[in-house]
Amino acid sequence: MDNRVPPSRPAPPPPVPAPASRSTPPDRPLPPLPPPTAAPEVVSVTPPRVSSLADTAAAVDEKAPVASDDTAPAKPKPTPTDTNPFHVDLVIPFSVAPGANRAPAPIAAAYHRLVEALEGEGGLRVTARPGRAGKGAEEVWVFVGASDSKVAELVARERLLDHAHGMLPPKTDGSKWPSTRLRLLYDLLTSPQLQNGLGITPGEGDWERVKGIVALHDDAADNAWVERWATADWKVGLLSGLSSSDEDILARNQSPALRLYFNFLVTYTLSLMPIAVISVGFWLYTPADSYPPLYAFALSLYSAVWLAVWRIKERKLAVQWGTRGCENVAVGRLRPQYVSAHNLKTVAEAQNKTDVVRDAKVVASVPVILACGGVLALVLTGIFMLEAFVGHLWHGAGKAIVPLIPTALFSIVVPQVVGIFNGLSKKLVGWEDHPTPVAAQKSLTVKTFAMNGIVAYLGLFLSALVYLPFGPYVMSYVGNLLAGYQGHAAVVDDVHVQRSHPEINVSRLKSQVFTYLVTNQVINTFLEAGLPFILRFIADWRAGKASVSDILHKRSESVGETETESELEKNFLDKVERELALPDYTTFVDYAEMVTQFGYVVTWSVVWPLAPVFALVNNYFEIRSDALKVCKHVRRPIGDRVETIGTWLDTMGIIAWVGGWMSATLIALFRPHLVAAVTGVKANGMEEYNNTPTLQDVLPTVLPIVAVALAASHGYLALRWAVDTVAERLLWNGSAEDLEEQSARQLEAEDGLDEAVNNLHAQAQSDPSSKRYPETQAGFWTGPDEGADEIARVLKTE
Repeated sequence: MDNRVPPSRPAPPPPVPAPASRSTPPDRPLPPLPPPTAAPEVVSVTPPRVSSLADTAAAVDEKAPVASDDTAPAKPKPTPTDTNPFHVDLVIPFSVAPGANRAPAPIAAAYHRLVEALEGEGGLRVTARPGRAGKGAEEVWVFVGASDSKVAELVARERLLDHAHGMLPPKTDGSKWPSTRLRLLYDLLTSPQLQNGLGITPGEGDWERVKGIVALHDDAADNAWVERWATADWKVGLLSGLSSSDEDILARNQSPALRLYFNFLVTYTLSLMPIAVISVGFWLYTPADSYPPLYAFALSLYSAVWLAVWRIKERKLAVQWGTRGCENVAVGRLRPQYVSAHNLKTVAEAQNKTDVVRDAKVVASVPVILACGGVLALVLTGIFMLEAFVGHLWHGAGKAIVPLIPTALFSIVVPQVVGIFNGLSKKLVGWEDHPTPVAAQKSLTVKTFAMNGIVAYLGLFLSALVYLPFGPYVMSYVGNLLAGYQGHAAVVDDVHVQRSHPEINVSRLKSQVFTYLVTNQVINTFLEAGLPFILRFIADWRAGKASVSDILHKRSESVGETETESELEKNFLDKVERELALPDYTTFVDYAEMVTQFGYVVTWSVVWPLAPVFALVNNYFEIRSDALKVCKHVRRPIGDRVETIGTWLDTMGIIAWVGGWMSATLIALFRPHLVAAVTGVKANGMEEYNNTPTLQDVLPTVLPIVAVALAASHGYLALRWAVDTVAERLLWNGSAEDLEEQSARQLEAEDGLDEAVNNLHAQAQSDPSSKRYPETQAGFWTGPDEGADEIARVLKTE
C-alpha cells in the first residue's frame, strides 16, 4: 500500500485591498505603488489558495503600476531598434470599404460600436490610423493597449476561476510573460459578455467588418529564437530535447498551443532515433524487398510505446503548466455564438447543459463525411486507374497526352474537391454548435484530416492491395476494354492490345513511399520556409517599396541614431502593414504533416526500411523551419490554453493500428518464400506477375490475407493495452504530477466554489470609469477620431 500523502496547499493569506484600478472612485487620483524590485520575472511559485479577486490580484502582481493622469509614470523612451515603440498590444483591422452598401450610417455605426466596446472596458486605451489597402479594400487600423494593472486584473480573474474549479497553478509564474498578456487580452475581446468579455466575433454578426484581431511580432525575441535554434542549440531534436532555456523562450513569447506543438515535435523527433537505428540494421543485413517480420513487429512496438509515452508526457506538461482541465466548459472561453443561440445567462448553464443534441448532430454528420470521403476516393481511384493502367495500355489517338492527364487532374481537380469538402466541414462544425472554440477546432480537425488522409494514403493502398497483387488481372481486363476504342493508330503501330503482355512495375510501391516521404517533404519545407521570402521579395520590388539592393542587403543603421516621433510612427505602421498582409497561423498544417509522416513510417516502412531515417532528418530541420515560419511568414499566434493535442493523438492511434495489420498484410503478400501470392508465383518472383491470371486464380488468395490482417489487428490491440498499462504504472502512478492532481481533486470538493465565482463576477462588473489608463491621449495614442475621419473620407470619395 502506498503511504505517500499528496502535498497540501499553503494556508490563505489575510485579505488585501483590491487593485486601485478596480475600486478607486473616478474623481479621486489613483495613488502610485512602490517601484518594482529587481527580482527576476520567472520564479517557481505555488500561489496560495484565495477566495476573492482582490486576494488573487495581490498574489499575482503586488507591484503592478497603477497611476492617475497626474501621477503617470514616465513613458519609456523608444530606441531605434524597438519595433513596437508605442506598446501596442493588439491591432484590429476594420473594413470601411462601402461595397454594395454605400450608406455611411451602418459603417460609421459599426465603427463606433467597436470603439465604445473597447473604451467601455476600463484599463484599455484605443487609437486609430487609416489603413494602407488599395481602393475597394479601405481599412481603419484600430490599435489597443492595456495597462499593466489591467493585465494583472485579468490574470487574477483567471487564477481565481481556475482555483475555484480545482485546477492546479502553473509551476512557473507566467503572469508577466508577453504570451500571457496577449492571450488574456485576446480572451477579453472575444469572450462573450457572460464571461465578462466584449463578445467580438470577427467577420460575423455585428462585427462583420472586423477583419481580425492581430498581435504584433516581437522581432528581437523572434530573431533570437531562430538564431539560437539554427546555431547554438543544434542538438535539439537530435541528441536532446528542449532545455529549460528553450522552454522559457517558448513560454514567454508563444501561444500555449504552439508551445505544446514544439514539445510534441521535439519529443516525436527524438522517438524516431531508436527505430531509425534499427531500420538501418535491417536495411544493411536483410535482402532487398524481404519484408522482414521482425522489423514489422519493431514498428508496431515503437508506435505503441511512442503513443503511451506521449500521452503521459502531455498530461504531466498540463499539470506543470497549470492547464490540466482548462478545456472544461466551466473554465474555457465560450463561443459568443453558442451563448446567444442558447440564451445562456450564466456559465453554469453552459456547464450543465446536456450534450445530447450536439452529439446527435455529430453522429448525423458522420454519413455526410463518409459520403464526401467516398467521392474523393472515387476521384483518386479514377486518377490511379488512368495513371497505372490506361496510360500504359492506350495506343490510340493522343497517346503522348494520355500519361499527362492524371497529373493534371490531381493538380487541378483534387484541390478543388478537397476545398469544397473543407468548406462543408466548417458548415457542419457550425451546425454542431460546440460550446468552446477549442472543441469546435477539434471537430473540424477530424473532418478535415479525414480528407487529407485519403489524399495522402489512398494511392499507397491501391498500389499495395490492387496494383501489385491483382495488377495483371486488372491490366488484362482494362486492355480488353480499350481494345475496341484505340482505332487505326493501334493497328498501324502493330499493337494487338487484346494479346499484349501486361507489364507490372514491381518497384512502384517503394518508389511511391520514397516520393511521399522524402520528395514531398523537401518540397513542403521549401514552400513553408523559402518560397514566402521569394514572394515577398517580388511583391516589394514590384510595389516599389524597396530596390533590389535594399532587399538583398539590410540597410545599415548608424549607432546611436535618434528617430523623430513621425519616423517612429511611419516605421511602426510599415511593420503593421507587413504583418497584416501575412496569413493567420493554425497548428493544423504542422500537426497534419507530422501525423501523416508518422503513418508513412509505421505503415509503409516495412516496404522501405530507411523511412524512419529520412523522417528523422526531415524533422530535425522541420523544428527550425517551423520556428522560422512562425516568426517570419505568419501572423503572431494567439489563442486559448490547451492541455492535450487531443484529436491528433487519437488519429495517430488509429494510424498505428492500421500500420499493425497492414504490415502483416504486406508480409503475407510479398514476403519471399512465405506464401504463394498470385497464380502460384512466390513473392520473390514478382517479375513473374506479368503472367496473365484469371479471376479464379486470384480469389483464393484473398481469404488467407484477410485472416492474417484480422489476426494482426487483434494482436496489435493487445500489444497497445499491455504497453499502456506498463507505461501508466511506471511513468504516471505515484509521480509528482499524479499526487498534485489528486490533491486538486480533494480541494475541488470543498465548499466555496459558488461564492468565489459570484465574487469574481461582481467585482468584474464594477464601474468601468474607475479603471483608467494613464496617458490616454499622449503621443501616438490620439484616440479613435482618425478612424472616424478616414471613414468619412472614404464614403465621401465613393
